[in-house]
Amino acid sequence: MRPLPLALFVLVTLGGALLCVVPLFNLVGYESAAAMGVLVGLSAFALSLHALKVGDVPDPVAAGRGGSPAADFFWLLPRSVALSLPPLLLLSLNALRVKNCDAGMGAEFWLLIPVMSALMGQGVAWGAAALARSPAIRLLLGLGVFGFDLLHFALRLATEPPITGHNLLFGWFAGSIYDEALSVPAHLWWYRLMGLGAVACVVAATELAWRHRSGRPRRGAASALVLLLLGTGWLVGTQTRHGINLDRADVIDALGATVKTEHFIIHYDPAAIQGDRLDRLIEDHEFRYAEMQAFLQTDPVAWRGRRLRSFVYPDRGAQQRLMGSRGTLVARPWTHEMHIRWSDYGDNALAHELAHLFTAPFGGGPLQLATRGGLLVDIGLVEGIALAADWPEGELSPHRAAAAMRRLEMAPDLRGIFSPTGFWTQPSGKAYTLMGSFVRWLVDSQGIAAFQQAYRDGDFTAAYGRSAVDLIGEWETYLDEIEVSEADLEQARYLYRRGSIFNKTCARTVAELKRQAQNAQGRRDYGAALDLWRKVRRFAGNTDGDEGLEEAELLVKLDKNEEAVAILDDLLSREGPRHLKPASRARVLELKGDILWTGGDGPLAVEAWDETLNLGIPDGMRRRVEVKVAAASDPRPAVRSIAQAYLLDPNGRRSALYEALSWANEAPGDPLPRYLVGVQLFGAEEHGAVIDTLAGPPGLLPGPHLDEQRRRLLAEALFVARRLDEAEAVLLSLKGSESFRQSAFAAEYLDRIAFLRSLAAAPAASP
Repeated sequence: MRPLPLALFVLVTLGGALLCVVPLFNLVGYESAAAMGVLVGLSAFALSLHALKVGDVPDPVAAGRGGSPAADFFWLLPRSVALSLPPLLLLSLNALRVKNCDAGMGAEFWLLIPVMSALMGQGVAWGAAALARSPAIRLLLGLGVFGFDLLHFALRLATEPPITGHNLLFGWFAGSIYDEALSVPAHLWWYRLMGLGAVACVVAATELAWRHRSGRPRRGAASALVLLLLGTGWLVGTQTRHGINLDRADVIDALGATVKTEHFIIHYDPAAIQGDRLDRLIEDHEFRYAEMQAFLQTDPVAWRGRRLRSFVYPDRGAQQRLMGSRGTLVARPWTHEMHIRWSDYGDNALAHELAHLFTAPFGGGPLQLATRGGLLVDIGLVEGIALAADWPEGELSPHRAAAAMRRLEMAPDLRGIFSPTGFWTQPSGKAYTLMGSFVRWLVDSQGIAAFQQAYRDGDFTAAYGRSAVDLIGEWETYLDEIEVSEADLEQARYLYRRGSIFNKTCARTVAELKRQAQNAQGRRDYGAALDLWRKVRRFAGNTDGDEGLEEAELLVKLDKNEEAVAILDDLLSREGPRHLKPASRARVLELKGDILWTGGDGPLAVEAWDETLNLGIPDGMRRRVEVKVAAASDPRPAVRSIAQAYLLDPNGRRSALYEALSWANEAPGDPLPRYLVGVQLFGAEEHGAVIDTLAGPPGLLPGPHLDEQRRRLLAEALFVARRLDEAEAVLLSLKGSESFRQSAFAAEYLDRIAFLRSLAAAPAASP
């Protein structure tokens, strides 16, 4: 083997060896395929040019060549494809050390990316050789093709809605790393078919040119070229149907409707949002605009001189199809646009993404983001200010969550998150929460102006008179002074146990299996969901300490309670490193109590639920368990029977309102079923009926958490009905709640009331 081909094979082999020690890239899957696609494609390009230069094959269109250039192209192709084999072999052998859960999907990615990249590399070399005789010119032409393709990809990624894209070498960019679930998309096959058609056109064109120059018959070659051009042209012309090169106009057309407000152009799906919901969507956008304007002290619409665009996707499927992401929502300050899903008032996704757009006036560099020295993007500050401005309601405030993580020694050092790659290598929940807490502390203690200065270029010393390291130390001191209860610690253990994608076993495969299992459960195919969860457990092993719980829940739905109890008892009996954490133990105990009650043993069920209530559990779970305890303890058999049908229906909630009403009729004067009727009416958006049901004398509900939720639902229904004075009175009673979720809700809705009153008091615009 000549020196250059040998060097190229050594290079790709070393590349594969390097990937064997890089987490996530160290198995046969998407990441390794994309990385090696670049190296293999460029190596195949170089190998092909070298073969032409040294005469292994003659120039494609040389009149004096002895045979068909198409035949020589296919003769050379195995050499190019062989470049993908050494790294593939190394990564396959690495499966002895690193678990590889889906070899089939990995092989498919390698076929579509490195193998096809080798073909693309050789095709580009072949075309360059047909256009130029000079080796240097051929090299420049080929690199120009790859460079133009990369530039086209980058510009579309930066300026068009999709956060994914295609490329000759790495095949497909999958978008956000936080969308862990991944499978081979159909559009990648279509894209590679387009590329294959383009290479075939190049080969057919060189064949026709050679036949023309050498005086050979041309009709067959000309016919083949015409057919290939027509076929490839059809593929290119229909590419958007398959999700390739979608642009803004395609997304707007697919969503189907547009509405303009004072500050926004909102694109939405009219089948999902109409009538009152459209009015609420518009109002929510304008409220969030005023909220972000007050906190961040900017006005991006006035600053740029045009409205913001908001793309509102109806569900995860449409979002993935149109902009390439199932779960990750996106705002790009430099485009003046955001891409969200919206459920109703209070959806913090709108606030978070809008906050990104409000940072543009004080952002740095061409992307108008937080930068280091005006160039390197500081993603930690970018996400930190968005969470600080949004300050979402949850079980714990970001400050208390950060303090709890520090007590538990779960918090990564914030100084590391400030590094260029530090934010991405941490679990998203931890990184977002910690940076949001730090930035909110900075803004609250030092004001927004200083932060705006530091955000622009990363010079904390100039903005604050001390370094970022010193400020982090002060923030840590602030956190360590926050009182954190044992329940807070348990919440933090549960909420932030998820690891980084780089530290998970078969992260992509397991996440995809979980997604498929959830979809199967959503369509009530519990048998398929059970099989998928068993695969997850087989692949991922003991990751959270409660593996098997999902299987037990599905076994209950399949009326296989004995099998479910066996799994639950095994989970409860574990000791040592595999013992259940309190939050997981609570979920297990709740389900076991459900099974006991179904089997007729109410007292033992209540014992299990009582133990659950003594653990650190979320507010929603606490309310649910309190209702179960009260229902199972009711002395009236008819009430217990109806309550059981309402609370433990394993196959959905289609008759929930009927069962709640039946319970209320069977127990007149009991506040608990009346509250549950209100919950169901609220879900049906019957706000007038909610008010009638929940506004009367509440009676004594089983626990304070239930009464706080009653007041929350009542306040929101009054707000939607525009009975603002009554809503305000209820919210003021809720504002002092010890639950951050409830107090944050009350504070936000009091702001919403003030916003509506300010609009009513504003002078009418002149015609």
